[in-house]
Amino acid sequence: MGDGGAFLFRLPMTQMLHRMKLRVLYSHLLMDRAARRLKMRIILLSGFAVFPPFLLITYLVFFETRVIFLTMIGLLSSLVCIPVGLYAYAKGFGRPLREIWRERPDEMKWFSLKVGFLYSFALYWMILGIVEFLFGYQSFRAALISFVASAVARDGFEIGYLRARQEKSQRTIFPDGRPIGDLFQTAPASNLLLILLAAVIGGAVGALLGPVLENSLHQTLAVGGVIGLMATLAYTRFLPALPGIVQLVRFFIWPGLTMAVTYFLILAYLLRIIFQVPLSPATDLALLTAACAGWMTLESLFLGLLKREAGLAEKPLEGGMTPTA
Repeated sequence: MGDGGAFLFRLPMTQMLHRMKLRVLYSHLLMDRAARRLKMRIILLSGFAVFPPFLLITYLVFFETRVIFLTMIGLLSSLVCIPVGLYAYAKGFGRPLREIWRERPDEMKWFSLKVGFLYSFALYWMILGIVEFLFGYQSFRAALISFVASAVARDGFEIGYLRARQEKSQRTIFPDGRPIGDLFQTAPASNLLLILLAAVIGGAVGALLGPVLENSLHQTLAVGGVIGLMATLAYTRFLPALPGIVQLVRFFIWPGLTMAVTYFLILAYLLRIIFQVPLSPATDLALLTAACAGWMTLESLFLGLLKREAGLAEKPLEGGMTPTA
């Protein structure tokens, strides 16, 4: 299934949407106990396998602050993650990678680019943001790059596991072939208005908090809390009934709060460290909060729409397998 007119949403910013789909929409299909144990082994094995190249990356990044070299190191890390993701995908799928690639070449190429490369590249900036903004240990940041490979292995395994139990088709959007542009086929004007409203509210909150919150940790928590709440409200827009308080709290914690913090760290690192844009505290935090608010609202509306349409809780897997919690 192609992207159609949704080329705009092929940006690296949307590469984490597959993670939210897997967790919010397909967690009950992922997976039985044996598969979970296998996934953990694949994650650990992948971590050990990438240790030698990441030793070199650690050496390169130890005291590195120059933008060009930080970017090159991120690209190197992403290239290392491509075979990790493909290996995990094949293990989750349950067939040799060579056979899968021969049968689904387009799908595997897009998987290599989107999940193996772009997703890991975005996670790389998040890791640097965590270490520098939250902990302040510049020399420690390289050690955390190894978590990028673990995340790619986890997602690759889950996508392969799910795709093996779906109908074969040419899909370039993971894990379900649904582009985020589909959101604007349903009430496009009101959806766009909600996204813009969320961005405006987020920007206003950021402008108010910018001069008050100087500490990056405090900024991250405040932005995550405000946007997490906005994302939770957006998620309920398309649901046929309001979820219970437990479900709402779970969504607020993940993906609401967690992904808002992730996006904030990525954007903050790019704005403040990579591009080094000289802005006042109010303008700086306003721009970051507005971008994160619009971003999370867009994706949360889409998740709510898919949740309403899918009816996944009642849909069994093929081959006689039944979903497990």
